Amino acid sequence: MLNIDTILFPTDFSPVAEDAFAHATHLALQTGATVYVFNVVTPGTGDGSNPMDFLPVRPVKGDAVDGAEPQRMEVRTATQEQGTVPVVYTQTESASPETAIVEHATEHDVDLVVMGTHGRKGMDRLLSGSVAEEVVRQAPCPVFTVLAQDEDAPQTPIDRILVPVDLSEQSPLVVEHAAALGEAYGAPLDLLHVVEEAAFPSAYGVDPLSPTQPDVQERAQEALEALAAEIEDTDVAVRPHVLAGYAARDIVDFASEQAADLIVMATHGRTGLQRFLIGSVTEKVVRSASCPVFTVKSFGKSLVTRRAGEDAV
Repeated sequence: MLNIDTILFPTDFSPVAEDAFAHATHLALQTGATVYVFNVVTPGTGDGSNPMDFLPVRPVKGDAVDGAEPQRMEVRTATQEQGTVPVVYTQTESASPETAIVEHATEHDVDLVVMGTHGRKGMDRLLSGSVAEEVVRQAPCPVFTVLAQDEDAPQTPIDRILVPVDLSEQSPLVVEHAAALGEAYGAPLDLLHVVEEAAFPSAYGVDPLSPTQPDVQERAQEALEALAAEIEDTDVAVRPHVLAGYAARDIVDFASEQAADLIVMATHGRTGLQRFLIGSVTEKVVRSASCPVFTVKSFGKSLVTRRAGEDAV
């Protein structure tokens, strides 16, 4: 089960932001979290816009959002559920939206950031791809990015979740987050590992070999099955897959071919990258995938209760 009290929703009030808001409110309904609507404007350009003019919400009581206290709002979520969630609205001025978002998430101990990418032009580039990537790199908590869709395209429910893992020590944490999301959306998981020729053969317990060697792929398959066994007490169906090739390319291609609706993955694994860097594979997937991506950090906040014998993150 996801443990979420606060969801930060950075927005420029564009259509893609509405799609992300639907996911934020769905998770808020599932967990009882408060959604903090956060708008960053360039210094001197704030117009005091009322979020009620942009967001698909209706106050349960009152006529406007009180920026200081949560107000319960009627919403329709990504799964077309209707309900009420507490919402707080804040606007701030900053020449660097990504910095403002990360600082707000850090100062207010936010559990999850949910944001769209590639918002409309001329809106302080708040939801541009570069801003989203910086937030994924630097935020102290998981980040859920929702890519822009055609304006006329219907919102896609999350019916299938792809979980790429590198079989590092962080993989169980990623799988646990994916299982909790699977329960929240009622979606099965596809565990995927891509065997690469230069990708730390010690993970498979063998000497360096071609990724097409049967022994390598068999060991990877066994490792995936062991990960799946760790969440067998959930109601989420899991299917393991092993491919040989190039991780970033094959993850994006597999997600497209299998019609994945969400990708859940770590921001780094065996590369040992530091806090302000994102693993090159994850970075490419966030930039290229055609579905939302949920990133989990080894150094940041965990939204799941770790199982007995596992270290807290």
